[in-house]
Amino acid sequence: MTDMSKVELLLVLALYYFDKGKNIDKFTAKFNQYFKKDASAQTILYALSCFKNVDPSNNVSGNEKSVHHSLWVEYIEQDKLQELKELYTAFKKGAFSAPVEEKNQHNDIPARLTKPGQVVTIVDVPQERPKSYHGKDGEVYPRSKQVVVNALLAAQYQCEANCGTQLFKRKGSNTTYTEAHHLIPLCYQNEFAYSLDVEANVVSLCPNCHRQLHYGANAEELLKKLYLARCDRLKACGIEITYEKLLLLYR
Repeated sequence: MTDMSKVELLLVLALYYFDKGKNIDKFTAKFNQYFKKDASAQTILYALSCFKNVDPSNNVSGNEKSVHHSLWVEYIEQDKLQELKELYTAFKKGAFSAPVEEKNQHNDIPARLTKPGQVVTIVDVPQERPKSYHGKDGEVYPRSKQVVVNALLAAQYQCEANCGTQLFKRKGSNTTYTEAHHLIPLCYQNEFAYSLDVEANVVSLCPNCHRQLHYGANAEELLKKLYLARCDRLKACGIEITYEKLLLLYR
């Protein structure tokens, strides 16, 4: 059987638990599109059978050390059904397809706005969701350059991945150069009740780590590190998202 990540197995678990009239071929096609795989329907059916074997209602002696049993306990027995259902609903709606890299990342910050050593006070509170407008690439949400400046200042123009990369100076300024990255891309704003263009959702990254998030083969580890560092701040801004759901946004 092809190895599956946790988020992939969670979707199969949700398929088993919520979708009794499951269409395996349709699920497999969407699964392969999301995760850029070529899994067969038989692979999905095998994963389903593993969850069936750990389902206590089937009176089957399943492997209690298996990842399938662990996920069953974590999500079904420990009452995380709503979280699982939201993940599966997003998957079925097709709301989370691979986003096009956001343009105009506000990394061309004027030197007059960059002040090394300046202290900025940020209060994480829910902000009203902005109204979108129609741009040449479709629905677009406005963003604030000041939010980016505040986030970079708060990070003291260092890479929040703590990668150890030697940073260079920004042109026309005495600050080091880092790039602003919206952890939850703004193109998914319509999935959230409050604004995503807040400092809690903007991380300061060196160019290498920024590219890794978009194109790296092992981007998941970096994404999880940034998520764990920001999830409480995001929640304070009224933005609640699980790591598994965030991971879908980067597929």
